[in-house]
Amino acid sequence: MKFSIVGLVLFLLAMAALTGHAQEASPPQRVATSVGIYDVKSPEEIHRFSAAEVRELVRLENQRWQGVDTFPHPILVYAFEERTFHYTGGQFQNTEITYRLRTPRTIRPGRRYPLVVHLHGNGDDSLTHAHPILPLLIGPDQQDFFLLATQAPRTGADAGWHFRPATEDGSLDVLVAAIEQVIAENPIDRNRITATGISGGGWGVWQLLLKHPDLFAGAMPTACGAPQIRQPATLRQTPIWVINNRGDIDPQSTLNAMRMINGAGGSMILTETNTPGHNSWIPAMEDYNGLQWMLAQRRGSWFAPAPGTFVNNPSSLLLVFLMYILPLALLVGLIFHLRETIGEQIATIRQAFLERGKN
Repeated sequence: MKFSIVGLVLFLLAMAALTGHAQEASPPQRVATSVGIYDVKSPEEIHRFSAAEVRELVRLENQRWQGVDTFPHPILVYAFEERTFHYTGGQFQNTEITYRLRTPRTIRPGRRYPLVVHLHGNGDDSLTHAHPILPLLIGPDQQDFFLLATQAPRTGADAGWHFRPATEDGSLDVLVAAIEQVIAENPIDRNRITATGISGGGWGVWQLLLKHPDLFAGAMPTACGAPQIRQPATLRQTPIWVINNRGDIDPQSTLNAMRMINGAGGSMILTETNTPGHNSWIPAMEDYNGLQWMLAQRRGSWFAPAPGTFVNNPSSLLLVFLMYILPLALLVGLIFHLRETIGEQIATIRQAFLERGKN
């Protein structure tokens, strides 16, 4: 009996040790990083990251982006709320459409915020490869804006999700319906809606601009070509900044579009980076501050930065206006208002000198 009890105890201890070893060897449920910030259990925790942790997370994600298939980083998902709506269009009649929306952490009463529309690449999840914008979504340097990431519906025999071709009641119409719902339900500034896209999503941005030219204050397609622009004058009020890696995309279609749009009085520029591969959205957001440039766009504003302008912080434009442009404008206005009085004073002084000379 004694040996039976000892044997049972030893057996249980051995099983416990084996079980513990198996648990230690199993991979974590979330992607681990060297700074130990993978184990996030609530959306609120993402706001406690330091700027250094966020930068390290982005650096590690840049190294592994080619191997993540269609799944975004879990921390990126925590920055968004998943929502659905019912679309009533043709081929998607009564279909429940899912999208992700990032909202400002604090929404102030009476204030309206910019909206950035982000389109994923062909076959991707809505947030795949969106990690370069993490510093503006979480941590101490985050900005106040809405970001809409929609998932293009998979239809028929399609192998992946995409935003082309732009057929009636297709994925672009679903996207526009989602945009309109977000605008209706949130304090969005209609003059500050911009769009960016990756690869096939960049093509989707072009299609959006062509079908809805009055909706966007600016656009940044990346890693994509450009369609034939038949009515370039419709895009005259929309700044467009295309960023591609040199050697990745044949620039001819984009150069043709730029010639047409700029020739019609518009504002478009193509930037080609020296980064290898099909990933120009990384330098677009990290090296050229693409998201900050989009947040600084305001439809119809003279002070919106032109394509190719490096914007460090959208609020800095207001600072420049208050410190330099406004005082200069007030000085010019004051001189213009007092020009007659100043002229009379000069004439009086001149007359006094003339009379003194006669005496």
